Amino acid sequence: METILPYLINTLLGAGGGYLGNLLKKNGLGMIGNLLAGAVGGNVLPLILGQLMNSGGEAAGGLDIVGMISALLGGGAGSLLGGLFKKA
Repeated sequence: METILPYLINTLLGAGGGYLGNLLKKNGLGMIGNLLAGAVGGNVLPLILGQLMNSGGEAAGGLDIVGMISALLGGGAGSLLGGLFKKA
């Protein structure tokens, strides 16, 4: 359970970031699309940051505040990028 908890937290925070991204700018992905894109972004950004910080690719965060903020920002970015790709 300890290994899946950071991913669940990142997914929930990423979905929240996707929802906030939807409120800030209408992306055209719809509510479910923005939540899914945000959930993916909420897990991808902490993994990228983990690689850049040389932590072996583990999910950066989970229960620390930096990891939660990166998941929230990654969710918003995932939602916004998904909207840009759909428009293109």
